[in-house]
Amino acid sequence: MTHAVLWIAGGVAVVAVLLFVVYAASVLRRGRRLGTRGLMQRSRLRCPHCGREFDYDWVPGVAFTAVRLGKYRYMACPQCHRWATFNIYDTMVPRAPAPVTGVGQPHEPPKPPLS
Repeated sequence: MTHAVLWIAGGVAVVAVLLFVVYAASVLRRGRRLGTRGLMQRSRLRCPHCGREFDYDWVPGVAFTAVRLGKYRYMACPQCHRWATFNIYDTMVPRAPAPVTGVGQPHEPPKPPLS
């Protein structure tokens, strides 16, 4: 009986991992089409202590070097290394549209070199 339960649990785990991989691949593909950063977002922040501006790249819902507080992050400034609270959602840098290339684009043949 226990072997059957282990086989079923193992099968469920394999299916869950496969579904996660498919979902992650589709999200990454969509992110690549929207811009070159994939899932990454970029915020332009100003430190309240030293007053310097810096760009902070982050993934929504993930924080390895900061404490997530809703739309704020409590983290160290990379310039002065003092900890402060930064609003990362209101300071997001808009993404540049992805360049359109490929099918349907007019192609101009290379010009011959001038003699």
